[in-house]
Amino acid sequence: MKEIVSMMRIFYVNYVLVTIGIITSKITFLVLILAYIWLGNTTSTEMIFYVLSLFHQLTTALGVMLPVNMGKVAQFRAAFIRLNKILQAEELEKIDEEKCTGNPHIEAKAASVKIDGKEVLKDVTFEINFGLTIVSGLVGAGKSSLLKFILRDYPMTNGRLNIAGSISYASQEPWLFPSSIKQNILFGEAYDKARYNEVLKVCALEYDLSLLDNGDETIVADRGQNLSKGQQSRINLARAVYRKCDIYLLDDSLTALDRHVQEYIFNECVQKFLKNKVVVLVSQNSKQIDKADYVIMMDQGMIVSAGKPEEIDKRKLNGIKALKNDDIDDEVVKKEVLETEQQFTKKKVYQEKKKEGKVDLEVYKKYFRYGGGFLVFALIICLYILAQVFESVADKLLAKWIDLQQKVLDMQSNSTINATVFEDTASLKDNTFGMYTTLTIMKSVMGLVKYYALLRFCRSASVKIHNAMSSCVVNAEMKFFDNHFIGNILNRFSYDLNNIDESLPFVFPILISVMFTCMGSAIVVATVNWVLLIPCSAFFAVLVAMRMGYIPTSRSLKRLEAATRSPLVGHINSSLEGITTVRAFKAQAILKDEFDKHQDLYTSALFTLRVTMTAFGFFMDFVCTIFTILIISRFLFFEHDISAGNVGLVLNQVFMLTDHVQWAIRQWAQLENHMTSVERALEYTVIKQESITGREPKNWPKDGAIMYNNVSLYYENTKSPVVRNVTFQIKPRERIGIVGRTGAGKSSIISTLFRLYDCEGRIDIDHVDIKEVSLKYLRSKIAIIPQDPILFSGTIRENIDPYKTYPDSRIWETISKVKIKGIIPNLDMTIQDNGSNFSAGQKQLICLARAVIGKCKIVVLDEATANMDPFTDKMLHAVIEEVFSDCTILTIAHRLQYIMDCDKVIVMDNGELVECDNPKDLLQNQSSLFYKMCKQSKRD
Repeated sequence: MKEIVSMMRIFYVNYVLVTIGIITSKITFLVLILAYIWLGNTTSTEMIFYVLSLFHQLTTALGVMLPVNMGKVAQFRAAFIRLNKILQAEELEKIDEEKCTGNPHIEAKAASVKIDGKEVLKDVTFEINFGLTIVSGLVGAGKSSLLKFILRDYPMTNGRLNIAGSISYASQEPWLFPSSIKQNILFGEAYDKARYNEVLKVCALEYDLSLLDNGDETIVADRGQNLSKGQQSRINLARAVYRKCDIYLLDDSLTALDRHVQEYIFNECVQKFLKNKVVVLVSQNSKQIDKADYVIMMDQGMIVSAGKPEEIDKRKLNGIKALKNDDIDDEVVKKEVLETEQQFTKKKVYQEKKKEGKVDLEVYKKYFRYGGGFLVFALIICLYILAQVFESVADKLLAKWIDLQQKVLDMQSNSTINATVFEDTASLKDNTFGMYTTLTIMKSVMGLVKYYALLRFCRSASVKIHNAMSSCVVNAEMKFFDNHFIGNILNRFSYDLNNIDESLPFVFPILISVMFTCMGSAIVVATVNWVLLIPCSAFFAVLVAMRMGYIPTSRSLKRLEAATRSPLVGHINSSLEGITTVRAFKAQAILKDEFDKHQDLYTSALFTLRVTMTAFGFFMDFVCTIFTILIISRFLFFEHDISAGNVGLVLNQVFMLTDHVQWAIRQWAQLENHMTSVERALEYTVIKQESITGREPKNWPKDGAIMYNNVSLYYENTKSPVVRNVTFQIKPRERIGIVGRTGAGKSSIISTLFRLYDCEGRIDIDHVDIKEVSLKYLRSKIAIIPQDPILFSGTIRENIDPYKTYPDSRIWETISKVKIKGIIPNLDMTIQDNGSNFSAGQKQLICLARAVIGKCKIVVLDEATANMDPFTDKMLHAVIEEVFSDCTILTIAHRLQYIMDCDKVIVMDNGELVECDNPKDLLQNQSSLFYKMCKQSKRD
């Protein structure tokens, strides 16, 4: 934020310097003439206009070029400081991957790791060889840190690490980049059809891909938002498994999957497909631990126990109990494939709908309205007109003063001239110069006023457009984010707003000022000899015709430049999000090449635009030169009765006219180009918004009763509903479990409760249709702990109590309830980008604290404990039972043992509610889907 403010200061200072520089050169000319006369010297026409021409050049140098380049130097300095921080950042030690000449293995000896002064790994010693190694432990024990240490993503402070063999890696939080599913899996590796198909099979992706119109060519949205969490995890795992390596590091890759899917992938992928490899799997599943060849138990960054499963000190498990499963027929599991609930589009990555033709007049109208309205703009134009009147009259007075000065000199040399006439002429000369001086000062003051007024107008428009964009995007319907990549959105908020913030406030004042200067010069020339208006008009017509031919090309190139920047922004954003995976795959060169391609495409569009502008300027300079030659020739080779002062005045105005007209034409073209950014920004001010109107019933909801009546939900571009005719009732304070295979529609049911998407049917809470309730009020009354924990940049206090409603004592009480007091030293502790200084489980606990502090009557747990070990999971459910004892709770869970105590279980399958009853009653029916699911994962 400080850097943004600094850049804005540079911009405004630069603007002020330009204005002051122009005024200073004019005042300096006036002072110089006054001093010259005061010293007793006489002036001549040649001397005055020669000095005046020099000061016109000085105006350009002092008033324009110097401030502009000072601003560019300041911008360069600011950019250099920012880049220097990156260039001087601590780099990881570059270690070439060792070729495995013997058996692949990983060995660490007394190794420790510190990040920002905090020791995340302490004196770890282990040796991992062929087979399956399970790394387990409580939330925040350092499991993910151990894998990143093996990847050398974390630098060692002491100790030794020896790795023999190539490494593949699957991150805990799935990382997908905007491209096809196939490219996400291959990730630069050569395509081997047999291996690729086998990987799809062992990662249970075959059936998912068969449901898609484009199969594995389906485009993945930013962060895989158009896929379910289970599908994201399996594609992320497939990428790691497809790569032929000696060592596979799988960071809790199975947790987000249903129990039977976990079982299938663990058996088919981990134990069979990777059976001859070194596999390190982070897991809290006791059954998987029992099948491991080697187990590492961690706690607080230390290895507390290591060895074969039967050798592990059971006390170190801290309550992790075995999740016993009945014998499962592998063939049956293989047939229980997954179904998808999300929409898939056929659009290209970062594709934007590029407008054609001229910028609509409505865009200009909206810009003026945002700036303050047409009346305010008209008043500013009046200031420009008044300033130009002062300048034109001053120029005319200067020519008159020069003629009078020459007349006085002639009278002094002629002794026959009457003294009274001489005195009158001298007095008129002095009065004329006095009026010229007064007008020069007035036009200088008016110059400051007019520039400031227009700058404020443009600034107001920029701020209001930004606020309108922000408000519209934040309150947009969810389908907007389903169909727009982050690169496109960031491009509008960076590049286009930058043009509106910094370029338009320069173009508008210069264009308007130059336009009136041209008009003033033409009028002054006409007062000398109206015939001179004919070549002036012809000159102006030629330049306008050139502009009309140039602007369509320039405008299209400007739009193309803006559109080609979106992939550039999106690619770098996506790459940084998955930097650990990129390093693990040694894919830096691949992503660098892709970035270079995006950069080259953008640069080619930008370079073509700049070359076109330069060519346009060259041809305008040529026409201006021809015009100047014609005017000078008129006075050199043709007789005329124009006075010397007027001849100098005409030549001076012609020189100004040639410069100003071509500059005005350039700025006119630039205005059209920059207005394409306004056009693009305004597109984000007309996004379809969520309906926020509605009533706010007092003391609602009082009980927490929920009723669904024939609720159906369609996503855009889907042929069939993802939730179909769902009907059920929930009594106050009931515990409801929602289960189903990945993609069955569980999360979609929750999205209808929060009105994230428009749905058919009726949903009542305490006998009030939620469509009648204000959207903000509705969502404030329902607490949710999401599947993907979201932390905001800021402090712990701001994350738990974002609206600053509760005292610190209440926040600490909540922190204690969710058992995270030990990891939070104070409420002002800074949360790094996306909570990177916390483990996934710890982030989930902070989200739980945010939900607990609000004391809502309805609480939604969307697989909230998916990233937690069983002990923490059980502890959290006990906390939930305590703090939400008088609430209605809806729980989406993979671990069925925690919904057995629910009052009802809702079983979803393919978007339909197939079962809704007490779990004990459902278990009595051996043909029920719930019974089959429990058969695979029983409660202890």
